[in-house]
Amino acid sequence: MEGPEPPAELTTRLLTRIDGSVDPLASIYERIVAGHRRRQLGTFFTAPSVLEYIKGILDLSLPTAPSTVVDPGAGVGAFTTAALNWWPNARIHSIDVNLVTLGLLAVRPKGKGDIHGKECQQRLKIRQQDFLDWLTRHWPSEGRPRLILGNPPYTRHQQLSAGVKSKAQQFCADLAPGMRAGLSTYFLAAGLRSLGPQDSLCLLIPHNWLEADYGRPIRNYLWKALNRKVELHLFSNQEGIFPGAQVGAMVVFVGPRTKQEEPMTMHHVAGNLTDGFSTSTSHAMTRTGAPPSAFHSDSWSNRSGGRPQQRAIEVPLGEIVHIRRGVATGANRFFLRSLPERQQIDPNLTVRAISRLRDVSSNVLDLDAHEELSLAGVSCWLLALTEDSANDPSVVPLLREGIRDGIHERYLCKTRSPWFVLEKVVAPDLLIGPMGKQGFRIVVNSVGAVPTNTLYGMRMRRNGNVQGAVGRLADWLASADGQEALRMRARRHGDGLLKLEPGSLATVLIPRHVAGL
Repeated sequence: MEGPEPPAELTTRLLTRIDGSVDPLASIYERIVAGHRRRQLGTFFTAPSVLEYIKGILDLSLPTAPSTVVDPGAGVGAFTTAALNWWPNARIHSIDVNLVTLGLLAVRPKGKGDIHGKECQQRLKIRQQDFLDWLTRHWPSEGRPRLILGNPPYTRHQQLSAGVKSKAQQFCADLAPGMRAGLSTYFLAAGLRSLGPQDSLCLLIPHNWLEADYGRPIRNYLWKALNRKVELHLFSNQEGIFPGAQVGAMVVFVGPRTKQEEPMTMHHVAGNLTDGFSTSTSHAMTRTGAPPSAFHSDSWSNRSGGRPQQRAIEVPLGEIVHIRRGVATGANRFFLRSLPERQQIDPNLTVRAISRLRDVSSNVLDLDAHEELSLAGVSCWLLALTEDSANDPSVVPLLREGIRDGIHERYLCKTRSPWFVLEKVVAPDLLIGPMGKQGFRIVVNSVGAVPTNTLYGMRMRRNGNVQGAVGRLADWLASADGQEALRMRARRHGDGLLKLEPGSLATVLIPRHVAGL
């Protein structure tokens, strides 16, 4: 017997929020569990922009897709649902002792992050179980390569009983941190100790263990793991990656074992939840001699003989520009109009747009180039309707056409209210095609066209001579050196196709003279 359907308006609003920057299931949890209980459980929720940054790390550093992914302390399932989408052939294990958050994960509504499809249900296992106990009982039998991925509980040591600490110490054995460690540090130690040669680990955790005495066994292990790539990505306390909480957070990535000595690097992360995150500076360290007393920039710089070389000559692209996908219409054939179609409505209800760079004959999309596209019959005018547009006599037939063709029932459209009002996207300074076989097309967007989500846009962060900076950056990205830097950050698909993700693109290193620094 099925229960009653929830109100359509409530479902629509919920799905719209899931597409936003704050997960509504996290908000529900915060409403039904008191604040002091959440602090005891150490539960914080991961924003989409943080997940996008982590995806960039994994795109660059995982040699192959994992067969098994375990999300420790899964909560409402931000990493679980991401893993289901990122690796369609992997088995995902969502582990948590918190029945409330697992319940919210299990009833996550269909839409973005849908876990209810038959294929997803076959690959996903939701378990109410202690992660440390699960590692012992189930981890050894899971298919390789395996990945430990998630945002484990940030429970402080004061909230852990002596019995819990003693049990955790036994699980971690020789990697056991000191008794003042929080639960996330125990998860890190146990995860590292469980890694097989093909396995990797990527956790979003507090960064206290980098300097605290209790983290010394973990730091020593990472220092001596010469055949594993180790990356430490530090968010500053001011960046507020967890809304409503001041937590010094970081991402620690440890790759599979190789036959050569791998690098160990520390990255400082800049950005915010709205515009996204990117690496601002990086420090590389050759792991020779005794490990430093703490893992922080000063101690690493001193061992390297001064300032890190990368900071002196190069900066990540994400420090220079904001990078984002173009507008997701959900139905380009409806929302992109040709010149004759535009002439049927109020011209103020459209903006210049671009969806394919191959339509642009030069490397500058200026007024003349866009007019050329328009006269050639290309659909390069984007509808910019508002809620009031439904009353415009020139728009009414257009909306009827969309409803007749079922456009309002398409997924992205039906999650908007009303369905025909698109998100507002600031026109970028540069356009890049994210896929190619030989390289990546770069176009200066001097006409201010809005790209669709088939393209990425780059908008300069700095003031001053923006136009000069745009030209220098475009010329370098289109050069042989720039194209090689882009190819190094791209993922390779079948038939030699290369694809850039926004997070990976943000890590491309740009000569400082090109950036105007």
